[in-house]
Parts: sequence; structure tokens; C-alpha cells
Amino acid sequence: MTDIGGFWSDIDERLEELVNIGAVKLPSLKKFKLNDIASNITADMKGATFTELCASHKSFLETLDLAKNLTPKLLDIARNHMGYKGDISNQYHIARRVEPGNSKEMYRAHFDSHLFTLVLPIKIPTANNGGTAGDLIYFPNARNIPKTEFRNFFGKAYHKKYASKSGIDKFSVKHQRFTDDFIDYEPLLFLGNTTLHTNRQVSSDCSSDRLTLLAHFFDPSSKYGIGGLTRWIRAR
Repeated sequence: MTDIGGFWSDIDERLEELVNIGAVKLPSLKKFKLNDIASNITADMKGATFTELCASHKSFLETLDLAKNLTPKLLDIARNHMGYKGDISNQYHIARRVEPGNSKEMYRAHFDSHLFTLVLPIKIPTANNGGTAGDLIYFPNARNIPKTEFRNFFGKAYHKKYASKSGIDKFSVKHQRFTDDFIDYEPLLFLGNTTLHTNRQVSSDCSSDRLTLLAHFFDPSSKYGIGGLTRWIRAR
């Protein structure tokens, strides 16, 4: 097992930044054998764009010891500051692999239904000839935490008008915009259901596909809410 000594050493300070700002970076994953991890996960995905917690994905999360070092701390924040009353097992882990030239997985601006989202960069391509490599664009605190499922649904629907390059540019005029290319392989942890986020295209001239692991923690709505419905449709 890879030595992860020090990876979680300052997590409490980083989580304070998460609460105050809405997003925070974690230490780089470069110490891990990312080429091997990417190859194993890609093989398990069998050509799919999204796959929920395949065996190699689960193995990597266990190597990170996420369940011990991060999840309980997020649960404390959720319960003490966000009114979350659910269980620690309310999580959704998915791998996202985007091939060069894919035009469907770009500028799909949205809020997550879960309180926290962690993006783990596993394989990040290089863009050539002025292209883009699927960079994440995100706006922390773009809305308040929705108090009801109706407000959650309405908020998600309203912000769909920004799900395009021109829409994101328009939204950026009045909201602080951040962009992360993940070339540093530093994971990003943000408040999922208050952060509007989207990805640029993985251009056809990119050096490889783009693979990230997305960890979602604690959906405060019922399993029949909009988030649960979306996950059910994706799993079909």
C-alpha cells in the first residue's frame, strides 16, 4: 500500500477554509501510481463515461483512507452547520472519463444535490493548438442551501439557462469565477449544492482521455428527490 503519511495532516485547517470560502484544495495525488490506477479504473469502466464505484475505484479510496480521515469530519460539519440529519452512508462515488472530442460533457452547468463534492484528478490530458482539457469552472456560494426540495428543484432548473459557454460568461459578470485545470493533481473539495460548476470541453487534440473520481457526500433530500432521480436514470 502506498504511504500516505502527511496527506491528511492539516485537514482540519483546510476544512475551516471550506466552510468559510466554499471550496478548498487538498494535497497533490502525484505520490500515488496514477498511471496504474487510471489504467485499472478505465479497464473496469469498459468504455463508459460514468461508472459507479467499480472495484479499482473503491480500492483507491481505501488506499486514501477517505472513510477514516475525511468522511466523519464532513459529517460533523453537515450536522452541526447544515442541519443534516441523515446517515454517514449517504454517499455517491462515480468515475467520469471523457474522451477527446466529446461535445456532450461540456458546459453542463449544475448544482449537485449532495452537500459536499470531492474531485479527485487521476488522469489529466494536455491540450494542444489552443484547445481545452476539460478544466473545471466553479462558482462557490452561487446560491444558498435550499431549504426544501421544491427550492432545490427550482434553483437547479433556473440555473440551467447558464449551461453553455455564453451562459457561463454571463454568470461570471456578477459571480466570482474559479477555474482549475488539475495539472497539479490536487483534489478539489467544495460545497456541492451551493457551488455552480461545469467543465470545458476535452478538445479533440488532447493527449489522452480525462479521468476524475467524484465523491459526493450527504444528500439532504429523500431518495425520491431530484438528486436520487438523476442517479437512478444514470444507473440504468
